[in-house]
Amino acid sequence: MSIRIVLVDDDSLVIESLEIIFSADPEINIVGTVTSGADAVQFVREHPLDMVLMDIQMPGMDGISATKIIHDTFPQVKIIMLTTFHDYQNIHRSLQAGASGYILKSDDTKKQIMTIKSVNAGLPVISEKALHSYAEPLQQSVLSHRENEIVYQVANGLSNKEIAERLFITEGTVRNSISIILEKLQVRDRTQLAIYYWQQKGSF
Repeated sequence: MSIRIVLVDDDSLVIESLEIIFSADPEINIVGTVTSGADAVQFVREHPLDMVLMDIQMPGMDGISATKIIHDTFPQVKIIMLTTFHDYQNIHRSLQAGASGYILKSDDTKKQIMTIKSVNAGLPVISEKALHSYAEPLQQSVLSHRENEIVYQVANGLSNKEIAERLFITEGTVRNSISIILEKLQVRDRTQLAIYYWQQKGSF
């Protein structure tokens, strides 16, 4: 039985190229193409599928948000991110959202097809180039030294006032810095930030 796939990308030329390439494999059945995350969610609701090949950056609902909705609602449908981005943050967020694979548009076609088949068989796969990026600590490329210090203090239970006193900065600066850190790391609040720190402790 062929693998039933929907392609999700806002670039019509990319969609056409991928459809031609993947459809040439007898084990792959491209059942539809859509151009946004919201359309992807709707398509999965309306069609029996095995897999979604999902771009990340699209107008409206992005691919990572759509991935989380699809994964939470239809866990039997596997999702592979197929994108140009191979930075830690996008990979980390995609895997957290429920993606089972992460491949790049620049990857060799044979590798892309092999990834599709591997993920369909239950084996998570990350592109070699993306994997190299994922191995680099997120905060080294995203957070400043001062922001790392603030994360450390938050993770150890200090209040904004206590952090300000220890780092000789104002409480308002601490509050603003934490808001920026939460946005950079894509975590919701101080509790999640602390959990993130202890999970990634060796990288700080």
